[in-house]
Amino acid sequence: MYHYIELTCLPDEGVPAAFIMGKVMDIVHLCLVNRQKELGHNPVGLSFPEYRYDLDESGKLKEARIGTKLRLFSLDAAHLEPLNLKTQLRRLEDYVHQRQTSIERPNLNFATFQRVQVRSSVERLVRRRVKTLGQSMEVAQASFKDFTEARSDLPFLQLHSQSSEQAFRLFIRKQAASKPERWQFSSYGLSASAGVPDF
Repeated sequence: MYHYIELTCLPDEGVPAAFIMGKVMDIVHLCLVNRQKELGHNPVGLSFPEYRYDLDESGKLKEARIGTKLRLFSLDAAHLEPLNLKTQLRRLEDYVHQRQTSIERPNLNFATFQRVQVRSSVERLVRRRVKTLGQSMEVAQASFKDFTEARSDLPFLQLHSQSSEQAFRLFIRKQAASKPERWQFSSYGLSASAGVPDF
């Protein structure tokens, strides 16, 4: 049996759903980080039921969106309770509907939702090299003179880093998967190998 909390973002005239989803994901990520610190691993996986990434026959992007729903899955309901999402999401209560339930079906489909990191900002990479390797700005810039910035058209969430206080895009790829053997996820609730129910 799979237990889950479903969060549905309710967009407002002046507040787009993508903005609300980003704020919700910031809070969910912090909750999962704390849970991971307590347990040594994260037993809660995320799915995005309205996720769409479609290309047309020529390979051009037709549709890319995360959607307005987020599900937090666990094999044990006791792993969802300590997240205390009702309290954590209190300041967004006008924009987020929350329900908790469980599902047990013999023919469930599964999918992985994994983070895709794109090396896109030369300036950021130069700053990182200066900071971590102690190189001068000129040497670090020379290292990236032939660098081509990567782009992604995958659906993403706009998040805010607590450590660097920088905004960043969390690109997500969905792939069909089989029933998972290992039930462990990153602090974002994502995994390249552990599938979550997809319905």
